[in-house]
Amino acid sequence: MPYLYLVRHGQPDFTGNYDSLTPLGFQQSDWLGEHLAARGLRFARVVSGTLHRQVETCDAILERLPDAPTPVRDARFNEYDHASLLAFFEGDDQARLRAAGDRRGYFIAIRDALYAWSSLPGTLAGAETWAEFGSRIEDALESVCGGLGRDDAVLIVTSGGVIGRLAAAALGADADVAIQLNLQTRNTGVTEVVRGSNVSRLVAFNSMPHLERPERAHAVSFS
Repeated sequence: MPYLYLVRHGQPDFTGNYDSLTPLGFQQSDWLGEHLAARGLRFARVVSGTLHRQVETCDAILERLPDAPTPVRDARFNEYDHASLLAFFEGDDQARLRAAGDRRGYFIAIRDALYAWSSLPGTLAGAETWAEFGSRIEDALESVCGGLGRDDAVLIVTSGGVIGRLAAAALGADADVAIQLNLQTRNTGVTEVVRGSNVSRLVAFNSMPHLERPERAHAVSFS
């Protein structure tokens, strides 16, 4: 049963280009790579989504893991289109909320949009449905785990919505739980899942062993 390490991207530039890491985001990623190397982890496969913040996080981690395999970029591990969801359900301009630094307002808006999206019957013009989002993630996971051995480990760098969906699926939980988990994910938080042939088991969620030092407490972020 492959062992999956699901990592949320590092801190993005909340008030600027959200699809890029801040200096702190790069530092978080470097520290995580350092931690994984210190544990002596060896990955059979490394995958990230194709979003810049995911790729930058993955590459920064791999700087500390020179023996890791070449990463595969798979767009099926990309986040849902939060800008479109906000515009469709909330009528809010996400750029305005972020430019103003209104993290609370943004959090409330995206939470409400996610709940509306997950319960929407039928299709959504120009965007994937909640069901389609789940299906593409599951397809991606099937692909990345194909042909792996029982004790192989996989590093997957993705986003909070993907991680929340996979963690909820492992728990047999519904959309509300998936959304709640999504909104709790921390930047470079690590979620561990054992992937069986018929069932997945959640081992750890949103852990941050690489930041569990007093001098790194400032580096914990949720954006």
